Amino acid sequence: MKKYLALSATLFFSATSFAQEPIRVLDVGVMGLASHDLFQWNGKTKTNEENGRFDLSTIFDYGNGERIRQGGNTKNSSNAAVFTVTQSLVSFYYGQKASLLMSRQFTEEQAHEIARKATVAFFVGMVKESYQRFAGESLPEVADSGSVTDEEQAVMRALHDILPGKISVNRGISSQTFEVTDYKTAMTFLSPTELNQEVKFFDGKYDVEYLNVTVPGPRGLQTINLQDKDREFVEGQTGFNFPIMLAELGRYGNQTQQYSQSLIDSTSFGYHLEKLFAKGLCHTNQDGSNNQWVAPGIQCE
Repeated sequence: MKKYLALSATLFFSATSFAQEPIRVLDVGVMGLASHDLFQWNGKTKTNEENGRFDLSTIFDYGNGERIRQGGNTKNSSNAAVFTVTQSLVSFYYGQKASLLMSRQFTEEQAHEIARKATVAFFVGMVKESYQRFAGESLPEVADSGSVTDEEQAVMRALHDILPGKISVNRGISSQTFEVTDYKTAMTFLSPTELNQEVKFFDGKYDVEYLNVTVPGPRGLQTINLQDKDREFVEGQTGFNFPIMLAELGRYGNQTQQYSQSLIDSTSFGYHLEKLFAKGLCHTNQDGSNNQWVAPGIQCE
């Protein structure tokens, strides 16, 4: 617990001190968890089972709230970067809750409510920093009360271009190559130094490791090609051409090395990313009710 609390604080203060570029392993974890909090695609019903708001429902409400310590949705343990960010937030929550209960001034329910709100605020601060490095501009200043669209999910799929196939980890006295797609080491807790390392910028290509990924499934281990899976979703659910999207990301990556440009303005689909995160910041649910976990500080239209 102490290890997680210390790393949570380190993650937060490190994140706020990063320059806008480059993108780091930490950002991959933050943006991955953010996407899980915004949408959970059900391939059978073709619907989004998440609520499209940054309220960490992917952790606190998944499985009727009985999997908080495990990080909620099993997707939050799908790779080391997302796992580390998720567990840091879980530890932050339990640390906040424990302090409140120790004061003997709050009930269990009150402590949970205050601690969850504090954890969501902590997370949104991390999203703010990572989004700026991913998108090349700040989070939207006005929130959007709409529902997450398939086009917005498709853009996040295309951004898998940024996923690193391998990173370096420091174990003992030596640095080792760590394969991010290895399901056996997905629940590896990365150190601040490991999270701080840069990842290759957008180039319109998936790292080769994602073209042949072994994942556990209900029928045992199966092998998938993430690029093919993403293309299937993008071209099956939207009017986007997936290869064209990747080509645009490649041009954006090349241009950004010479000029300071935003992904939002440099691609034909980037505005969907902006709208997606504007929806995440809205304190009003899709049905018009208030979301108690999202701070009402930002205007929601």
